[in-house]
Amino acid sequence: MKKLVKYIKSLIIVVLLTGIVSCNEWLNLEPENELVKQEFWQKKEDVAAVMAAMYDAYRDNVVALWMWGEIRADMSEISGSVAGYPSVAQSEILSTNSVIHWDGFYNAINLANTIMAYSKDVLKVDDTFDPVVEKSYQAEAIFIRSKCYFDMVRIWKEVPLILNASNSDTVSFSVKKSSEREILNQIEADLIKAKNFAFVDEYASSPDLYKGRANKHSINALLADIYLWSEQYEKCIQACDEIINSGKFQLLGTNDWFTLFYPGNSVESIFEIQFNEAYETERNPLCTSIMGIIGGSKVALKTYAKELFTTTDIRKAYPDARSKFLYKNITTKTKRTSNECDANVIYYRYSDILLMKAEALAELERFSEANAYINEILQRASLSPMNISPLKETFRTIIMEERAKEFAFEGKRWFDVLHFAKKNNFENKNLIIQMILEGADVKKKPILRSRILDTMSYYLPIPEGELRANPLLEQNPFYDR
Repeated sequence: MKKLVKYIKSLIIVVLLTGIVSCNEWLNLEPENELVKQEFWQKKEDVAAVMAAMYDAYRDNVVALWMWGEIRADMSEISGSVAGYPSVAQSEILSTNSVIHWDGFYNAINLANTIMAYSKDVLKVDDTFDPVVEKSYQAEAIFIRSKCYFDMVRIWKEVPLILNASNSDTVSFSVKKSSEREILNQIEADLIKAKNFAFVDEYASSPDLYKGRANKHSINALLADIYLWSEQYEKCIQACDEIINSGKFQLLGTNDWFTLFYPGNSVESIFEIQFNEAYETERNPLCTSIMGIIGGSKVALKTYAKELFTTTDIRKAYPDARSKFLYKNITTKTKRTSNECDANVIYYRYSDILLMKAEALAELERFSEANAYINEILQRASLSPMNISPLKETFRTIIMEERAKEFAFEGKRWFDVLHFAKKNNFENKNLIIQMILEGADVKKKPILRSRILDTMSYYLPIPEGELRANPLLEQNPFYDR
């Protein structure tokens, strides 16, 4: 995969494909259709190169996704100089803030759409291009596009849904937003289709490929996440069971837990974005500029994160949960050096599947089964099993807390609390309200409280530049006042 990214940099056609900066600009894709077909889409290496660029483009969202998943929540706070994000963390959110943009997501989506549009044409001109491989590339493109749209639904709720690559200068620049339900329905249908032709265990002998490229297992993990978000609990259980019953994944032992993060690509991991220091000094910016292996740390613990873990819980790590990005061994207390800043970013792992299934079971009042999965997580964390009262609200509280511990500082906390708050048409929105108010300036709390009663305030505004460029876009009504 690394060689393919290097290969792509020498091809001007792909530079043009990836040189896109907004939802509107990528609709005017250059060069046009005939030049693309005649000059680039001629051999299997061309398809592989664009696919590598697609993963590279998605990787560019690492910092933004982490920020949107953490800074408005109750575990981490910005302690250093990070332009744009501190005001968002204080719920002072403006559509003109330069950090509020969706460029990176649409760059990856455009490359995915391009693969889906042209990869099959290469079969006609390159006899060495295996049709099975071509279909697996299609499945990978569907996964990345679907992951981008799911990310954006959780961040913006409603965004333009683009499913075709632009191949003409006659394409309209104006695209309306699609509703959350329309987007979720589309990506669910896409992923179900992709499962039929995705690779399964073909790359099992190469951990960086097996964990770093989408396959049937990662597709099931994303589906489970989407089903849980949309409160389709039976479907969530089915997707989780496909992963569990595959026998390919397991919880690492208590003593080996930290190998999840260093060296990574473990038997517990399902999908993680890859970094490799040895390849063109490819570093994870969460390690370098956010957690502070190079330069000062930009992130500190809030009170909740400090008090969350008991002393025996291995997930507290050393000295705290930020060690996932800073240390290579917490037993020997060995920090990573500046040449070891290539920790992967894990988006799905087996513990996530167990907790997703536990939640779905609890929502269906299958409490004893849910309890058993929670105890698997507790026992791995070196904690005593629990006998949980058979009440839905009790399970929700415990699962939220376990997710906070299991995925601390991994960019999931805000999305998790939002997910629990929005159940049954936001009947639990006090979860979000209390969390925001606890971290707010005392003088601003009365005004802030009145504003955050509106559930649309939990989503970001449409970037101001996009509104100017696309007259069909409508601002999130909370910010259109």
